[in-house]
Amino acid sequence: MSDTVSKTDNFLKAIEKYAEQQRSQIESEAEDFKEKELDKAEEEGLREAYDLIQKKMANINISIAGELSRAENASKKKIFMRRQEIEQEVFEQAEKKLVEYTQSAKYLERLQKSAKDISDVLTADDVVLYVKAQDMKYADKIRSAFKGKCKVEASDEIRIGGLTGISKSMGLLADETLDSRLEQQHDWFCENSGLRVSG
Repeated sequence: MSDTVSKTDNFLKAIEKYAEQQRSQIESEAEDFKEKELDKAEEEGLREAYDLIQKKMANINISIAGELSRAENASKKKIFMRRQEIEQEVFEQAEKKLVEYTQSAKYLERLQKSAKDISDVLTADDVVLYVKAQDMKYADKIRSAFKGKCKVEASDEIRIGGLTGISKSMGLLADETLDSRLEQQHDWFCENSGLRVSG
């Protein structure tokens, strides 16, 4: 992931450097043009030519500003699209790793710990623990880890793994799914990845 972030940083720096060079070059050419035209107008003593030059310079400045703005917007759009691609790649890889984890022996321990933690919060007798369909094979072990009475049922809403506990009588839901944990990382990633597009 650091390679991808490093490449993105280099890409962003290169775009900023190129935009700055283009801006400097256009401003320098505009200043050169202005000086030449002013000298000519003063030499010929033509006030009308000077006024015309001023109008042309205003138009050139407006045109330059428009070109720079369009170039910056196009660059920002490309950067934004790339940032989204990187974020998607990172989270697809993270999801793949989590799915691999759900195939390991440690995953059952996590399910049992989650069941115990949920039982500390949901103490009523109407608790339903939801797991993904493939985890129903662990239903008895999950029930035995829960410190009270509960049912274990399959849920299509859990794609990766973990548990969700619900008690209707208490009006509470306890989410211990890997799905929600991964989702919570999106905001953190956006804030801390260094891939923000400012503007």
